Amino acid sequence: MTVIVIEAGIIYAKLFKVYLMRQIKIFCIAIFFLCSVVIPRLSEDSHAAVYGDCEVCHALYPGMMEEVEPNKPQYVLKNVLCVNCHSNSDRDTIKILGGARVPVVFNTPPPVRPLAGGNFHYVAKDFGDRKGHNVDGVASVDAKFRGVPPGYDRTSDPSAAGYNPEKTLKCAGSNGCHGNRNIEDPFEAISGSHHADDSIIDGSTTAKSYRFLRNAGKMKGVSGLEDDEWNQNSSSKKHDEYSPSIDLLCASCHGFFHSREMTGKERPWFRHPTDIVLPRGGEYTNYNPDVPPPSDRPDIRIYNPDAPVGRGKIIESPGDEVTPGKDIVICLSCHVAHSSPYASLLRWDYDAIVAGEEIKGGCYICHTRK
Repeated sequence: MTVIVIEAGIIYAKLFKVYLMRQIKIFCIAIFFLCSVVIPRLSEDSHAAVYGDCEVCHALYPGMMEEVEPNKPQYVLKNVLCVNCHSNSDRDTIKILGGARVPVVFNTPPPVRPLAGGNFHYVAKDFGDRKGHNVDGVASVDAKFRGVPPGYDRTSDPSAAGYNPEKTLKCAGSNGCHGNRNIEDPFEAISGSHHADDSIIDGSTTAKSYRFLRNAGKMKGVSGLEDDEWNQNSSSKKHDEYSPSIDLLCASCHGFFHSREMTGKERPWFRHPTDIVLPRGGEYTNYNPDVPPPSDRPDIRIYNPDAPVGRGKIIESPGDEVTPGKDIVICLSCHVAHSSPYASLLRWDYDAIVAGEEIKGGCYICHTRK
């Protein structure tokens, strides 16, 4: 009897072992499925959230992955970390780094299809200070303004520290545009944002601000709708969507140009106004005249990425309609943020536009009767 019980116990143990191995195998398959399907899906749904091989980015610079003594720099080249990651030695403006797509804003050769913010290629080297922002790591200090943002007005800058003209222009921080401008250090100002959830762009955090444009910490960041290709293949139906909050960010460093006293309250304007509604009457009713509206929507105009407008309320997907009397003229209607082939970071060659001549595009997208 004892022998039978022992043999039964052995058989049971073997069966249990087989069962356990099967369960472990099923568990491993499930984990593999989650890692190979669900996690990449989360990464895709997180928009700009960076995923992939950590060392591809974090091991690029000496000391970045190593512990250091207190009060000593964590790694060298800290000020140009942003520039190096978002640069390319060829003409492509989107590159793959560690499995993630990275927008390129600085190409050594002339870029193919610059992204929404333009490309620092045009301000680097000998192309001229007027072509773009003289960011540290890209170009030397502007010879004319010597580090002082043209039109800077401290009362228009909501950041705690304000812009320091004794230091160079950075990508982020109090002397930059991206990240929390209440923080001076460019790396700390944007730290963690690349890995945070940015599925909703409402300006509540740096990661949830349009392109990490947080501005000052106690106010909402820039809101907008981010194109998944950074406008590389923009069209009337596929593009970034902007809000007037981007004008507030521009005014942080260029407040003098946003002053109503300096643009004028009545025509003729002393300076071109910004953050105003595209007028409902006159020549503006024919915005983007080269592309007439469809017959079933005669009261709207078709969006032109070469003269984008702001939306009073950000829509859920890119809109191909522009409505005079509703949509808004913003800084980015005429300028790009980083650099362009033209003076003053304009989207087109202003010197080649002459009133009365048969020229299309540029200023004539809005000023259709000039």
